[in-house]
Amino acid sequence: MARAPFRHILVLIDGTESAIQAAKYAIQLARSSKAQLTAIAIVDTATLKHLLSASIMVAAEMEEYQLELSDSGRKQLDYVASLAKDEGVKLNTSLLKGAAHAAVLAEQKSSGADLIVIGAFRWTLSQRDQIARERQLLLDESPCPILFVR
Repeated sequence: MARAPFRHILVLIDGTESAIQAAKYAIQLARSSKAQLTAIAIVDTATLKHLLSASIMVAAEMEEYQLELSDSGRKQLDYVASLAKDEGVKLNTSLLKGAAHAAVLAEQKSSGADLIVIGAFRWTLSQRDQIARERQLLLDESPCPILFVR
């Protein structure tokens, strides 16, 4: 019997519309290939620490914003979990903290995911947009295929 194209799919949920489209695509792909599916959201504490060190934020603001980002990430993961459930796909979720690309790569390595699915972005934004920059770093450093979804 031929091996399914992917055994474990990792999808990044980051609050963008393209991430939701990526999640929908990952759910369909996991269903059709009978792959394990994990959705992750990341609280980018690296950027928050940078803002604190640059005196753009004070510690109290950083803590409050980090809590808000955690709540938002959980809500996004819950939404994706409901989409997966509607399609009969089992989904594992995880809320991670750290630099986005490093957190994704660490999760990919620990889970053994053989495909990463993320929302598309414009590479020209990577010089000024932190989300696009983190996606570009992920693209540069990933040991497995990455599928971009529009």
